Amino acid sequence: MSQERAKALLAAHVVQWCKPKMSIGLGAGSTVLQVVEALQYQPHHTMQIVVASCETLARCQDLGIEATLMQAVAHIDLYIDGADEVDPDWTLLKGRGGAMTGEKLCAQMAKDFVVLVDDSKLVRYLGEKWPVLPIEVVPWARSSVARSIVKKGGRPELRSQKSDMGNDILDCYGLALHEPETLSAWCNQLTGVVAHGLFVNEVPQHVLRSDGKSVIACQKREQ
Repeated sequence: MSQERAKALLAAHVVQWCKPKMSIGLGAGSTVLQVVEALQYQPHHTMQIVVASCETLARCQDLGIEATLMQAVAHIDLYIDGADEVDPDWTLLKGRGGAMTGEKLCAQMAKDFVVLVDDSKLVRYLGEKWPVLPIEVVPWARSSVARSIVKKGGRPELRSQKSDMGNDILDCYGLALHEPETLSAWCNQLTGVVAHGLFVNEVPQHVLRSDGKSVIACQKREQ
């Protein structure tokens, strides 16, 4: 119950940042769906709502919130998303919902990128609590990419769920997530990889966390 309370608090807090005439981007996952719920009580008809996943789009439509997928816009004022893990450098591990490509596109288009997490998502290093790297691949390249992952010491498992774009998703165990920059660069050079769950270049400007009682702005660690 505490996690649900934390998500509701975060959603109620961040929608206060959403102002008329702004372009608001929404990612994917249960925390973002709470934001959608909170937005229905805001003047959302004066905003442009841009979404990174079909699930988020469907929920907006259910609540009568007009929204569009990210390919229809070139700029986002404020992008709101969750994360599966956040390390001290604010590198993110994402991908449980399989919407990494849309989420990265939105993060790259956004003037401001805010991530909402409960305290359980803050880790000392990526993979500490959820040691899985989701990798989205075009179907023709699935076997080739899987073999490369095995050679690197990983254990790829094909997810039954396809991505929003109809691609395959490999959930990869055993990779060095604690070295995200190196692993991200390696993944990016594999032919057929569309996106992966390491957000190395898409660093948020804000991380808001909640312990279920209040919302706290995280301070970035000194480099």
